[in-house]
Amino acid sequence: MNSTFLPKTLIFVILFLWSGGCAYFNTFYNAQQYYEEADKIRLQKEGETIPITALDKYGKTIQKCQKVLNDFPESKFRTDAFLLIAKSRFYRKDYDFAIDDLKIVSAEGNPSQIEEAQYWRALCKWKKGNAQTGIDELTTLLQKSNSKEIQSKCHLSLAEIAQELKDPDLAMTHLQKGAKLTKNRDQKGVIYGRLAEMAFNKENYDVAKDGYGNVIANSLSKDKIENAHLQILKILRIQKKYRSASRKIKGMLTDDKFKRIAGNLELELVQLYRAQGETSEIETRLESIVNDYQRTHVSAEAYYLLGKIYTSQKWDLNKAKEYFDQVSKESSKSLFSPMAKSRSKSIGIYQEAQKDLESHLTISKQDSTFLTAESDSIVTGVSVITPDRSIPELYYQLADLEAFSFNRYTQGIQYLNKIISDHPESSFHAKSMFTIAFMFENMADSTKAQSARDRLLESYPNSEYAAYISEDVKLEKHQQEMVFSQAESQITVNPENAIQLFKDAIQFDVKSELAVSAAYTISYHYDQTAEIDSALKYYQWIQENHPRSAQSQSAGKRIQTLQMVLSSMEAVTDSVNINQDEN
Repeated sequence: MNSTFLPKTLIFVILFLWSGGCAYFNTFYNAQQYYEEADKIRLQKEGETIPITALDKYGKTIQKCQKVLNDFPESKFRTDAFLLIAKSRFYRKDYDFAIDDLKIVSAEGNPSQIEEAQYWRALCKWKKGNAQTGIDELTTLLQKSNSKEIQSKCHLSLAEIAQELKDPDLAMTHLQKGAKLTKNRDQKGVIYGRLAEMAFNKENYDVAKDGYGNVIANSLSKDKIENAHLQILKILRIQKKYRSASRKIKGMLTDDKFKRIAGNLELELVQLYRAQGETSEIETRLESIVNDYQRTHVSAEAYYLLGKIYTSQKWDLNKAKEYFDQVSKESSKSLFSPMAKSRSKSIGIYQEAQKDLESHLTISKQDSTFLTAESDSIVTGVSVITPDRSIPELYYQLADLEAFSFNRYTQGIQYLNKIISDHPESSFHAKSMFTIAFMFENMADSTKAQSARDRLLESYPNSEYAAYISEDVKLEKHQQEMVFSQAESQITVNPENAIQLFKDAIQFDVKSELAVSAAYTISYHYDQTAEIDSALKYYQWIQENHPRSAQSQSAGKRIQTLQMVLSSMEAVTDSVNINQDEN
C-alpha cells in the first residue's frame, strides 16, 4: 500500500513545487508562444502591413514578459524577457522603448544575446530614419559574428535597406546570401519570395523562376505558393516556352490542389494563346471563363479582355461597352474596374461625337436638297438640331479617341487629315498637324513624323505648336494617355511597374478623368495588399481632387473602413501601454 502511496505523494510534491517555484517558466513559455504565433502570421503576410492579429499577439507577448519581470525579477529568463519585449515592440513600431530594453540586454546578456541585441538596435535606428547608421552597425555585426543565423538576418535587413534606397542589385545580392545561410524553412520561403519578385521586376527571369520554385518548396502560405506557380507560368510565357507553360497549366487544371486558382490558370492560358497568335481560341475561352466563374475577379478580368477584343480587333463599340460595363458588376473590387469604366466612358464620348457629326452631315444634306429643290414639297427630311461643336472639333475628338483610347492610330490620322484638307481655316488646323507628327512618332515612323513637323513649321512657323516642336515638348494630355495605356498593359504582367506608371500618369494632369482612374487603381492595389496607409493616401486624394467623380463615393466608403481598421490597431497599442503602466 505504501509503495503505491509514496510515488503519488512524490508526484504531488513535485507538481506543487513546480507550480509554485517555477510559475515564471509557464508565464515566459506563454510569452514565447504568443511571439511565435505573431511571427507566423506576420511571415504569411510578408511585404504587407502587419495584420492586427499579429500586433495583438506581440502585445500579449509584452504583457506576459513584463509579468515575469515584475513577479520574478531574479528569474533566469530576465534577459530573454527583455529581448522578447524589444522584438515585439519593434514590430509594433515602438522603437525608442525597444532600444531602452535592448540596452539592458547588452548590459546583462550572454554573448549570443548581446549580438542579437546589437542586430535589433541597428534595425530600430534604421526605422527611426538613420539608414546609414543601420547599415554601418549591421555590416560591422555581419563581419564579426560567427552565427549563421545572425549573418542571415543581417543580409536580409541590409537587403531591405538597399531596396528602400533604390539599389535593387545590392538588395538581390544580400537576399541570395541570406537565403543560403538561413535554416528556417518559413524564413527561406519569405526570402526567396522577395528575391523572385525583385528579379522579375528587373526582368532577370531565370533567377526569378528559381526563386519562385523555392517559395513553393518552403513557404507556409498557400496564397504565396499559388501565386508562385502563376508567376512561373508568366515567366515561361515571357521566355516563349509556350509548350512547357501549356503542359503545366493543363496539368494543374486537372489537379484538385489548384482548384482555388483554376480561373487564374484559365486566364493565363488565354494570355498564352494571345502570345502565340492563336486569336481564334481566345474569345471562346474568355466566354467560357465568364460563365464558369461568375461574380469573381476572374470573370471581371475576362469581361475586360473581351471588351478590349471588341475595340482592338472587331471594332464593335456597342458590344465592347457592354463588356466593359459588366466588369464592375462581376467584381466591384476588381483591379480592372476603374480601367473598364474609363474605357466605357471613352466609348460613350466617341459615340456621342459620331452622332453629332452625323447630325452635321444630315443638316448639310438637307440644306443641299433645299437649295436644289423646285418646290417645298420635295423637302422630306426631318428637322435636326445643329450640334454645338463644329465638324473640325468633332473630327479632332474622334481622332484623339481613335489613337489614344483605342490604339487605332491610322484611323486617327485619317480624321486629322480631313481637318487639314477640308477645313483649312479651322482653329484645329495647326493642332492637327502637330498631333499627326506626335502619332507617327508613337508609331515609330520617324520619317513621316519629321515630314509632318516640317509641314507644320512651314505653314505655322509662329504657332505655339511650332514652339513645342522646336523645344521638343509634347502635349501633356497625349503623354498621359500613352502612359496610362502602358500601365494597363502591364497590370497583369508586372503590377509593380504598372502601379508606378499609373502614378506617373497622374502627374501629367491631376484634374483629368485618366488621373482619377489611375488613382483608384493604385488605391485598390494597395487596399488588396493590405498597405493601409498607401491605400488611404490615394483614396483621400480622389476625394480631394475629384469629389464629384464616381470613384469618390467608393473611395469614401473604403476610407471609413480603413480608418476603423487603423483605430482598432491604435486601440490594441493603447491597451498594451495601459497594461504596461499597471504592471
